[in-house]
Amino acid sequence: MKTLKKYRYVLAAVVVIAVMVLIRAFNPGSFRYDAAKWAEPSVTGRNIVTPENLPEIGDNILFVMLDTECQAPDIPGADKLSVDPADLLSGEIIRKIRKSKGPVVLCSEDVSISSRVWMALSEMGIRKLHILKNPV
Repeated sequence: MKTLKKYRYVLAAVVVIAVMVLIRAFNPGSFRYDAAKWAEPSVTGRNIVTPENLPEIGDNILFVMLDTECQAPDIPGADKLSVDPADLLSGEIIRKIRKSKGPVVLCSEDVSISSRVWMALSEMGIRKLHILKNPV
């Protein structure tokens, strides 16, 4: 009994680790996300919008301008947020993007920048993300 009392904290840690190992063994998907599900909008092209079909994606659009050359179309009720891609992950900018009530449209002259930002934001759990193709 004294031995059990002496090592009770070590035993508690071992029990917690054992429970986590058992959960992992019986449900391997509980500790990771489904990559195919996350990449599906990109593969099907549902995340790409053109200036002509912007009204179809919803109201309260937030344009995230990733460079100075990008000019988002003027849509009533749309907000614009100019961001340097290097500063994108700062808390203030992420909060503004998360608070957006409508879809978020990423705008950049270089589509690869928009794509990389889309990937980073979607992995952070932000939904309703779109990439503006052929910005005006």
